[in-house]
Amino acid sequence: MMAVRLRGRNKYKMYLALKQNNYLESSLPHTMMWSEKNFVSMVRKYKSVVIKPNNGQQGQKIYFVKKIGSKYVVYINKKRKVFKNRKSVSNYMKRVTSKRKFIIQEEVDLARINGKRFDFRIIVQRKERNLPWMVNGMIVRKAGKGYKVTNRRRHGVVMPVEEARKKIHFNEKEIKKVAHLAAETLGHFFPNQKIFGVDIGMKKDGSLYIFELNRWPLLGGFRSLKDKSQINRIMSFKKAARKI
Repeated sequence: MMAVRLRGRNKYKMYLALKQNNYLESSLPHTMMWSEKNFVSMVRKYKSVVIKPNNGQQGQKIYFVKKIGSKYVVYINKKRKVFKNRKSVSNYMKRVTSKRKFIIQEEVDLARINGKRFDFRIIVQRKERNLPWMVNGMIVRKAGKGYKVTNRRRHGVVMPVEEARKKIHFNEKEIKKVAHLAAETLGHFFPNQKIFGVDIGMKKDGSLYIFELNRWPLLGGFRSLKDKSQINRIMSFKKAARKI
């Protein structure tokens, strides 16, 4: 097993760590650190990529770049910029990524509910480092009108799993299994970690993609549900973990 030193929110190193789990490897969108050379090769290969801060959170500074014919379109929240050629889009991306480290990820063509992209946020917890990980919460996050990201800070809408299931088919058991394995895998690298928020997307054919694991997940989406059983379970686990 390759040694990966992890700390903070380093998304690229988390990706490298998750890749070491053979079961998860096919569920990881191809990811590289930002460089102009990597950008060119990724766009050439996938036609559509996502560029986001390596240590970002809450859906900030995320750029979707899509090649359409000979032109390139960059989507930033609800705005879009069109560039005539690769050089001009490369120059723009170099400028906006100059002040911090970014990663490039292949864009996954997500399944949709009522025409809106959606993904799953799963909360996986353990009470102490030697106890097993447990899946304690799962919600569906649907993108707001005109947005590609599903984050609530970017007008994303939270749906209970039961409601989403009426609109689209998905394998809840497999989603939870992938989230559990991801938390277990990263838990080896963060031995004191007690909680992960796992973000998983799904294609129309049902294949799953792990976008990222958040070590400090916001829980507002769970609090917003009428049924409080999930947030109560999450908070009771957090409380127990603090006492141990």
